[in-house]
Formats: sequence, structure tokens, C-alpha cells
Amino acid sequence: MNSTFYVVYVVFLVLIAVSLLVSVITYFQKRKNKGANKYEELVIRTKLWWGMATIFGLSFLVHPNVSLLSLMVLCFLALREYFSMLETRKHDRRLFIWAYLAIPINFYWIYIGWYGMFIVFIPIYVFLFLPLARLFQKSSAGFLKSVSMTQWGLMLLVFGLSHLALFAKMPEITRHDVGIATQYGALMVLFLIPLTQANDVIQYMVSKKWGKRKVLPVANPDLTWEGVMAGILGTTLLAVVIAPWITPMSVPFSVFAGFLIGATGFFGTAVMSALKRNFFLRETVDGQVIESKTINKVDSLTYTAPVFFHLVYWAIF
Repeated sequence: MNSTFYVVYVVFLVLIAVSLLVSVITYFQKRKNKGANKYEELVIRTKLWWGMATIFGLSFLVHPNVSLLSLMVLCFLALREYFSMLETRKHDRRLFIWAYLAIPINFYWIYIGWYGMFIVFIPIYVFLFLPLARLFQKSSAGFLKSVSMTQWGLMLLVFGLSHLALFAKMPEITRHDVGIATQYGALMVLFLIPLTQANDVIQYMVSKKWGKRKVLPVANPDLTWEGVMAGILGTTLLAVVIAPWITPMSVPFSVFAGFLIGATGFFGTAVMSALKRNFFLRETVDGQVIESKTINKVDSLTYTAPVFFHLVYWAIF
């Protein structure tokens, strides 16, 4: 494998190319005074991706706990934003405290490398505990709504995103070869992040510029079939190019991985868009539109992170 610094250099080169493309297009749109605003969301999203890539790069060069702590904070911010957009009662807010407490416990299982407990903690034990925490309150009004929307938030924004932290722990949780896990485990997240970012950028830009046929006119009117297909194709091609440098994947496997990241990235964006427009979530508070500072930027990762992790964990590591 190439030196550590060279590997990180290659990954960041891809991020630079994507960011420059976004910046150039936005610049010319502003010069024309036409359609500049529709790319602002993409610029903000790209800045967050840069921040995440930098954190994981430092984690790879310094210590994996850097990414562990950063991801725990990111999950907390995303979950807090999710709860702030819900129509809740006082009893629901008390339940949210238990959800917040589940975050450090969830990351503790990752820290000690207990994969078996991590994989069942939120989907099973927290799922079984939340109804009990809500059951012993004075009122049972809205019981199902409060429990289900809390579990939804934990599954997507904590359990899904926290899979990113598992890549650095691959040598401890590997099922096959410790050597391969040590060599490539942490690098897999540097494979996933640029591809997920590239998929978001391509889908967004192609949909805005050339898209005609909307995929989800109600849930997400910004995405079109042209954008989705271009994103999946572009992500697949990038996977084939990047994979030989930082992964042990064969060409056919990297093609499948790129296709899977592109498709699941779209699903993550679509699901979060549908949730925001669901009756659980309000588009406005006191007449003002709610601006998402975190969720919109990590929506695709809620799907790509767990799906890609389990793909490589069972097939490679």
C-alpha cells in the first residue's frame, strides 16, 4: 500500500476537484445574476463534507478517537435538530433525554470494540426501553407518536451515522484477516466520504441544470431521474478509479460498491426529505421556515454508511 500521506493526498485531491467544480459553477451563476441561490445549499453541504473529511484524515494520521468524538458530537447535533423540528409535548421532551443518553453509550461500545453489543443496542434494547420510559408518565396521549419518532431519529441519525466510526475499529472486530483489517479498515471511510459527496454533488447539479423528470415531486422536487442516474454512474466510475489506491477491492467489487453508494445515497436523501414533509415535522415555526443546519448535510450518509460498512465487513473483513 502507498504511504499514509500519499493515500490521504489522493483522497483530498478528489475532494478538491469536486469542491472546485461547485465553486466555479456557483461563481458563474452569480456573475449572470441568475439562479445563484439554487446552488447555495450545495456550497454549504460541500463545506461540511470538507470538515468531515478533514476530521477523518486527522484521525487516520493521528488517532482514531478523534473521529469517534467528532462523530458523537455530530450525531448529537443532528438528533437535537431533528427533535427541534418535531411537534412535541412536555412528556415527549422527557423521552428525548433518554435518547440523548443513548448516544455516548452507543459510542462506548464502538470505543471498546464490542461490535455485537453495538449492532443490537439501539435497534433492540433502546427500542424496548423507550416505550417503558414513556409508559410511566402521567399521560398516555400521543404514546405511539412520541416513541416511534424518537426511535426513528435514533436509528437514522445515531445508529446509521455511527457506523462510520466502526471502520477505524476494524482490526478489533474483523471476522477474517487482522492484517487486511489493520491495513485497509480506516481507509474505507476515506473511500466512502468522497464518493458520497460526489454522488450528492452530481445528483444535485445535474437535476438543477438538465433535469426534466422529477423522481419524487412531493417529497423532494429538486431531484430528477437524470440527476439520480448521473450520480450513480459518476459514483461508480469514481469508485473504480479510487479503489485500487486505498482498498483491497477488485474491479467488479468496486463497481458494485460504487453503484450501491450512489443508490443508497439517493435513498437517504429521499427518506429524510419525506420525513421533513411528514406530519411529524413542521416546515415552519411561528410563520418562519425552519433551516436545517445538520440533517440536510448528512442525510445521504444515514443510508450509505451502514449499508457500505456491512457490505465490506461481511465480504472483505
